[in-house]
Amino acid sequence: MSRLSAACLHTHLFRGARVLVDGLADPSGYAEAPRPLELALRFSDGAPADAEVLVSPESGETVLAVGAYTTEAGTRLSSRTWLVSGVEARDAGVELRIGVRVG
Repeated sequence: MSRLSAACLHTHLFRGARVLVDGLADPSGYAEAPRPLELALRFSDGAPADAEVLVSPESGETVLAVGAYTTEAGTRLSSRTWLVSGVEARDAGVELRIGVRVG
């Protein structure tokens, strides 16, 4: 699985934040039926992080797992997992709406 580019318009994730994922072949299809993705996530301050969209085969619950990273200001954030509360098609990608932190 190749990594897709993703961007967060903030320096960290929180409930209500949005992550824009670029490069999907079928954004509308993905929004209707999310599937696992590997992401190269970049935050608004330029800090990079490895991330994955994970989807439970049983429940269909979708989460975003983000690896540990350091903001450009030097703040270290541990790896965290967030429930994805919504997925919406946007031009050449999708927007993930971040829900509650689950890990």
